[in-house]
Amino acid sequence: MEGYTLSLALFDYLPVIAGGTALYLVCRYCAGVARYGGPWTALIPLIALTGGGFKATWKLILATRGLDLQWMSDLLFFFLAGAYVPLAFLVVGSLRTARHGGTLADGWWRMPALFAAAAAAVAHYLKTTTDGRAWSALLIAVVALASLAMLLALIGHAFARGDRLAAGAFGASLLLSYVLVGLSRMEQTAELQWMEQSVNLAGNGLLAAGAWRLMGRPASHG
Repeated sequence: MEGYTLSLALFDYLPVIAGGTALYLVCRYCAGVARYGGPWTALIPLIALTGGGFKATWKLILATRGLDLQWMSDLLFFFLAGAYVPLAFLVVGSLRTARHGGTLADGWWRMPALFAAAAAAVAHYLKTTTDGRAWSALLIAVVALASLAMLLALIGHAFARGDRLAAGAFGASLLLSYVLVGLSRMEQTAELQWMEQSVNLAGNGLLAAGAWRLMGRPASHG
């Protein structure tokens, strides 16, 4: 992109780190209330961090060397689908299980993993056999629906616990995600990229803050 600077490329790592931290806190909280001790608490944020890292590094290489390694940018969508689908199942399943005082089943991840793999396979097929960006639209829709389910579950859970600040943080994060979608549809300039990444950083920060607040309150199955 014309006018893309090193400072802008480096700044792009901040929302990636904030996003990985936020997902880790959300996973850790939900796993705790549902007494789940499996590896997905760490795998989900790691998958998201990997995808975001590829996208940020693509921008860094583009800014410093002028090389457009588009495949690095495209990987973001596949990794985000692989992270957010199991995240939605973990959050919704954990909070539902916690309401009944149960324990999340060890095999809960099989269905979301299969769904994410199927979505990735279809997207890869579209990417390699058709023109246009239908493949990315598919993965973005999957991530958007999973993120919506996750945030709505957290908002409802926070309200049930009487924590309006946490609910407000999750709600604001959801609102900013829609702002980000709107910005991404505009003609991309360096100035707009600064705005997009700032909004992304704020949204991830609010998600992390909401999860951190829930973790600091007494345990409840509400």
